Amino acid sequence: MPYDVRAVANLILDRSEKAGIAVSNFTVNKIAFFLHAWYLAATGKPLVNAKTEAWDHGPVFRELYSEFKQFGREPITTRATKRNPATAQKETCIGQFDVKDLDLLEPLLDKYLGMSVSKLYELSHARGGPWDQVYNHGGESNPGMHISDDVIRAWFNKETRH
Repeated sequence: MPYDVRAVANLILDRSEKAGIAVSNFTVNKIAFFLHAWYLAATGKPLVNAKTEAWDHGPVFRELYSEFKQFGREPITTRATKRNPATAQKETCIGQFDVKDLDLLEPLLDKYLGMSVSKLYELSHARGGPWDQVYNHGGESNPGMHISDDVIRAWFNKETRH
């Protein structure tokens, strides 16, 4: 069963905090996208239950953008929240990650947390990659369009063979 994308964001933020690395809205969206993509390629299943969209600056999860937009380009200093259905109170979104999933995700987290914003931008905008296929579909710009898991899986499966 896929995880809540906000729980994945909090996993990224917790790991970045332990490493002393500041993470912006842009960065958390790109890393969440790459974790989702490599998980799809490795397992054939989605990591998150959210729709990936092609925005001007690359793949974005609308839920994460909305959650952290108040930070702009500055480091995120809070955690993503959700409403508790029983109490209607906001609470930190925590995922109960399977150990096998963490074994796959943690090395990827470390890899992408070590990259600059410009490198994350470059990788997420790869020519022929999922974002490029959707955003520049037919040579026309399509901001906000859905990047399907099938498109993501196909690209990252191809990347694992290189």
